[in-house]
Amino acid sequence: MLSSYEQYQEHLDHEYGAQYDDVRERYACQIQEARQEALIWREEEEYYSKVWNAGYGTDVDEYEAYWKRLEQYYNDIQQHLEQ
Repeated sequence: MLSSYEQYQEHLDHEYGAQYDDVRERYACQIQEARQEALIWREEEEYYSKVWNAGYGTDVDEYEAYWKRLEQYYNDIQQHLEQ
């Protein structure tokens, strides 16, 4: 049988563990969010680097328009070859 001290110690251990779990869970969520934000930032940086390196500077719209024109040109060629 547990003495009152052992019961009290068990209670304290449980309380401390529960508080620790809450903190660990909160920080784990914050770390996951930070990792996701870093991934998004990295992907955006890669995209803007591609736009810049393609010679469009910061004109993302023109870069996108170029790729749409290129895709349309490719599709037109494919249709022509299939006829």
